[in-house]
Amino acid sequence: MTDLMSLSLIDGLLPVAILTLGAAALILLGIAGRKLGVRRVLVFVLVAAGSTGLLFLLAEVIFLWWNASFPRLLYLYWALGILGIQLAFVLAVRRRTPLAGRVAGIAAALIVLLAVACTVNLAYAQYPTVRSLVNPPSATDDPLPRPAAVDAPLPAASERTWVPPSDMPGEGKVYRAEIPAAASKYRSATALIYLPPAYLADPGAVNLPVLVLIHGQPGSPNDWLISGRIAEMMDDFASRHAGLAPVVVMPDASNDSNPNWPLCMDTSISASATYLARDLPAWIQQQLGVGTAGPQQWAVAGYSYGGTCAVQLATNFPDAYPTFVDISGENEPTDSEGHQALLDTYFGGDGKAFAEQNAVDRFGRMPFPGLAGIIVVGREDTVYGPEGRQVYEAARAAGVDVQLQELPGGHSWLVWRAGLENNLDWLGARLGILDP
Repeated sequence: MTDLMSLSLIDGLLPVAILTLGAAALILLGIAGRKLGVRRVLVFVLVAAGSTGLLFLLAEVIFLWWNASFPRLLYLYWALGILGIQLAFVLAVRRRTPLAGRVAGIAAALIVLLAVACTVNLAYAQYPTVRSLVNPPSATDDPLPRPAAVDAPLPAASERTWVPPSDMPGEGKVYRAEIPAAASKYRSATALIYLPPAYLADPGAVNLPVLVLIHGQPGSPNDWLISGRIAEMMDDFASRHAGLAPVVVMPDASNDSNPNWPLCMDTSISASATYLARDLPAWIQQQLGVGTAGPQQWAVAGYSYGGTCAVQLATNFPDAYPTFVDISGENEPTDSEGHQALLDTYFGGDGKAFAEQNAVDRFGRMPFPGLAGIIVVGREDTVYGPEGRQVYEAARAAGVDVQLQELPGGHSWLVWRAGLENNLDWLGARLGILDP
């Protein structure tokens, strides 16, 4: 069972087998569909094409559901799936079709739908393994451990000074936590916090650095846990560095599922920036005794919406987050109904108030010599890729120690996960765990 659960859903034999079966099932439905007549099959083809065209208009022209261009090949698979369902349905209700043929037709249609789902998952890598789909990782409701010396000023932990005990845990642990909003009054859903093996040891490493990870839209902190496999990623990093890794905090960036998501700015909707840059660090320092040696111990990162947030927070609160990783972020926060709608909803129509907090505008107004960051874009991401390059150029012009990295893939977890994992050593050095 363990081997089956570990099978990859994004590479290897399993997705190849699913796609092969899907193609075979569609061919068999097509062969059986010849009995229905050419004219009826042609109608089915037109219905499949029309429904696919309607999906495109709704998703990418009218409502902008994806906030990015949906991979074009997936529209083809959608059309083929609709065609397969129609053929299977008509064959199943057709009186002259024997029972075995009806059952086979329904089974073939289900296989085609499974193949369509597989292609979507291949494009976005939302579920990397069988386990992530049927038995995803979850956080514990156990109380957060509180180190004895949490109230004392302690030097930052590093690989040079840390000596792990012989019975140190082999893995970290992810906890659920409610992070209050003392200053901002921000309404937040439950956050997730990863504590590395060195923190959980007895005695544990004290005053580790903190990495704040922001999720995408739509999304939640669980996306980092399930699709990002953050615990596995950080455990792997810790295994190479004597159990040391940053404490990873994954807050709710949706304002508890507010229909108008905050922009990681302080607006008329909510003071989300103050929550993420003031309330959250203060609570983490007080409760866990980490990140107390100064801002050099703090970094913020995110993908898509979260990548935009990471740059917003770094430019508006460089004293809180002098280090950032922007993975597939935008060049500014956006609204599906347009820029003026965004200004009206969040700033009472005041463009100057928006520009005051917008990262690219801030890069143009002042230098940021103490800021360091990495901007990651997907090579096939035709929407967010060019915008990420604009942010890079603006940051470089403002004196930011910034890198631009291009990875194979589009707007998906193929880029988002690698964009963080590939830069953990850089983050470790920047945050003081590793030698620079």
